Amino acid sequence: MNDDKIHPMRIVARRTGLSSHAIRVWERRYQAVEPARTNTNRRLYSEADIERLAQLHQATRAGHSISQIARFSPEELAALIARDTPTAPAVSTAPPATAAPPEDPDAYIERALSAVRQMDAKGLEAELFRAEIDLGRNKLLAQMIAPLMQQIGSLWSNGDLRIADEHMATTVVRSFLGALHSSAATAPGAPVAVVTTPVGQWHEIGALLASLTASAAGWRVIYLGPNLPAEEIASVALQHQAQIVALSIVYCGDDAHQLSAELNKLRRALGDQMAIFVGGQTARQYASIIERAAAEHIPSLKALSTRLATLNATPAT
Repeated sequence: MNDDKIHPMRIVARRTGLSSHAIRVWERRYQAVEPARTNTNRRLYSEADIERLAQLHQATRAGHSISQIARFSPEELAALIARDTPTAPAVSTAPPATAAPPEDPDAYIERALSAVRQMDAKGLEAELFRAEIDLGRNKLLAQMIAPLMQQIGSLWSNGDLRIADEHMATTVVRSFLGALHSSAATAPGAPVAVVTTPVGQWHEIGALLASLTASAAGWRVIYLGPNLPAEEIASVALQHQAQIVALSIVYCGDDAHQLSAELNKLRRALGDQMAIFVGGQTARQYASIIERAAAEHIPSLKALSTRLATLNATPAT
């Protein structure tokens, strides 16, 4: 084996299946490999580096944390991979049993993540449709799609998914949820919920999930999309005599002041009677801001469904 460091990043990415982002993160955070540098600061890798990264990739896909195995020797990695590789079952002459489709949402999540890693948009969409049929609407939203998108966000943040992978997944899921939303029926006289995201919040998957959860609970949902100013949200809610306004927050970062200002403006415009629900991945971090605006933090889609029921939302049939 030639251990000279001669291979550029694009070759390493192609041969290991890792994104260049993941390779850089694994180097910087975990010292998985140590490339050489050219005079122009380009990374160069050896055959041994490529083999090591490929082993690490295989082990992480089997479920091991890169932080725990990054310093394993090649022999330790090989032994770990061998233990994780299932042996072929004995050949049986009995006719194969017909298995029922799996009901565990984790099984759908795992196959969906596999489709994302392969940039297989059609495969991801097919998995979403199968999950809808097998799990039902509520489980699909709360136990499959919501945790799937959280995992995708975490994998991208850790360098285990490319930006392109995350964008593809978000596009497919958004389109799928949009189709579900457009086909949702509303009973006459149903109470009204306005669902959106406040200014600065462009990620709308959480809002779409909340919208569909409210629809399934018997509400007439007015979905406004992402990134809407408080005065626009309030105008629609008041015009349609909404009972609640539901907001999704995925990222706030350094804009806590802006979030606080928007929530307070919304509360002043709506008055004291209309409920404001705030959920999403980062909402818990801003509990004090939410409380000061006399809004209510909703920690999950299941909690949202339960809370809607307490408002006596479902119309009599």
